[in-house]
Amino acid sequence: MNTVLTGLAALLLASSAQAQETTPICSVPPPKVPKLEWRGQAAYSAMAQVKDGRVVAVTIVSLQGGIERRTQRALVTAIEAALRRASCQPGEHVFQQRFDFEARASVEEPAPAPSTPS
Repeated sequence: MNTVLTGLAALLLASSAQAQETTPICSVPPPKVPKLEWRGQAAYSAMAQVKDGRVVAVTIVSLQGGIERRTQRALVTAIEAALRRASCQPGEHVFQQRFDFEARASVEEPAPAPSTPS
Protein backbone atom coordinates (compact mmCIF):
# COMPACT_ATOMS: atom_id res chain seq x y z
CA MET A 1 0.00 0.00 0.00
CA ASN A 2 2.85 2.38 0.87
CA THR A 3 4.46 1.74 -2.52
CA VAL A 4 1.26 2.74 -4.33
CA LEU A 5 1.01 6.00 -2.38
CA THR A 6 4.69 6.78 -2.98
CA GLY A 7 4.27 6.13 -6.72
CA LEU A 8 1.14 8.28 -6.85
CA ALA A 9 2.86 11.12 -5.00
CA ALA A 10 5.84 10.95 -7.38
CA LEU A 11 3.48 11.03 -10.39
CA LEU A 12 1.64 14.09 -9.02
CA LEU A 13 4.91 15.91 -8.34
CA ALA A 14 6.19 15.14 -11.85
CA SER A 15 2.93 16.36 -13.40
CA SER A 16 2.96 19.62 -11.47
CA ALA A 17 6.61 20.22 -12.38
CA GLN A 18 5.78 19.80 -16.07
CA ALA A 19 2.75 22.09 -15.81
CA GLN A 20 4.78 24.98 -14.37
CA GLU A 21 5.68 27.68 -16.84
CA THR A 22 9.41 27.89 -17.42
CA THR A 23 11.28 31.01 -18.38
CA PRO A 24 12.69 30.90 -21.90
CA ILE A 25 16.39 30.11 -22.24
CA CYS A 26 16.92 32.94 -24.72
CA SER A 27 15.03 35.98 -25.85
CA VAL A 28 15.56 36.08 -29.62
CA PRO A 29 14.87 39.32 -31.51
CA PRO A 30 12.97 39.07 -34.81
CA PRO A 31 15.24 38.37 -37.80
CA LYS A 32 16.08 41.42 -39.93
CA VAL A 33 15.36 40.19 -43.44
CA PRO A 34 16.76 42.26 -46.30
CA LYS A 35 14.45 43.34 -49.12
CA LEU A 36 13.90 40.33 -51.36
CA GLU A 37 12.24 39.79 -54.70
CA TRP A 38 10.42 36.81 -53.26
CA ARG A 39 6.80 36.21 -52.40
CA GLY A 40 5.46 33.27 -50.47
CA GLN A 41 5.87 31.42 -47.20
CA ALA A 42 8.91 29.82 -45.61
CA ALA A 43 9.46 28.00 -42.33
CA TYR A 44 12.70 27.03 -40.59
CA SER A 45 13.64 25.17 -37.43
CA ALA A 46 16.77 26.37 -35.65
CA MET A 47 18.71 24.45 -33.01
CA ALA A 48 21.04 26.70 -31.01
CA GLN A 49 23.75 25.79 -28.54
CA VAL A 50 24.40 28.27 -25.72
CA LYS A 51 27.60 28.48 -23.66
CA ASP A 52 28.23 31.10 -20.99
CA GLY A 53 24.96 32.80 -21.94
CA ARG A 54 25.87 33.27 -25.63
CA VAL A 55 24.78 31.35 -28.74
CA VAL A 56 27.92 29.61 -30.02
CA ALA A 57 26.54 27.17 -32.61
CA VAL A 58 23.45 27.10 -34.81
CA THR A 59 21.88 24.45 -37.05
CA ILE A 60 19.03 25.59 -39.30
CA VAL A 61 16.75 23.29 -41.28
CA SER A 62 14.16 24.34 -43.85
CA LEU A 63 10.72 22.90 -43.09
CA GLN A 64 9.47 23.29 -46.67
CA GLY A 65 10.98 23.21 -50.11
CA GLY A 66 10.58 25.28 -53.23
CA ILE A 67 12.49 28.38 -52.15
CA GLU A 68 15.24 29.60 -54.45
CA ARG A 69 18.81 29.50 -53.13
CA ARG A 70 19.39 33.26 -52.94
CA THR A 71 16.24 33.75 -50.85
CA GLN A 72 17.07 30.70 -48.73
CA ARG A 73 20.55 32.08 -47.94
CA ALA A 74 19.15 35.51 -47.03
CA LEU A 75 16.56 34.04 -44.65
CA VAL A 76 19.05 31.65 -43.01
CA THR A 77 21.59 34.47 -42.58
CA ALA A 78 18.91 36.64 -40.95
CA ILE A 79 17.98 33.81 -38.56
CA GLU A 80 21.64 33.18 -37.65
CA ALA A 81 22.19 36.89 -36.94
CA ALA A 82 19.05 37.07 -34.76
CA LEU A 83 20.15 34.04 -32.75
CA ARG A 84 23.62 35.50 -32.22
CA ARG A 85 22.00 38.74 -30.90
CA ALA A 86 19.82 36.76 -28.48
CA SER A 87 19.88 37.53 -24.79
CA CYS A 88 20.34 34.17 -23.03
CA GLN A 89 20.40 32.85 -19.49
CA PRO A 90 23.88 32.08 -18.13
CA GLY A 91 25.15 28.54 -18.46
CA GLU A 92 25.12 25.88 -21.15
CA HIS A 93 21.85 25.13 -22.93
CA VAL A 94 20.44 23.86 -26.20
CA PHE A 95 17.15 25.19 -27.49
CA GLN A 96 15.04 24.92 -30.61
CA GLN A 97 12.95 27.66 -32.18
CA ARG A 98 10.77 27.88 -35.26
CA PHE A 99 10.90 30.85 -37.63
CA ASP A 100 8.06 31.55 -40.08
CA PHE A 101 8.23 34.07 -42.91
CA GLU A 102 5.50 35.34 -45.20
CA ALA A 103 5.87 37.90 -47.97
CA ARG A 104 2.68 38.97 -49.70
CA ALA A 105 3.31 42.37 -51.31
CA SER A 106 4.17 42.38 -54.97
CA VAL A 107 7.45 43.69 -56.30
CA GLU A 108 7.09 47.10 -57.88
CA GLU A 109 8.34 47.18 -61.43
CA PRO A 110 9.98 50.36 -62.67
CA ALA A 111 7.93 52.46 -65.07
CA PRO A 112 9.06 52.23 -68.69
CA ALA A 113 11.28 55.06 -69.88
CA PRO A 114 9.53 57.50 -72.23
CA SER A 115 10.55 57.02 -75.83
CA THR A 116 12.28 59.90 -77.53
CA PRO A 117 11.70 60.62 -81.20
CA SER A 118 14.78 60.13 -83.38
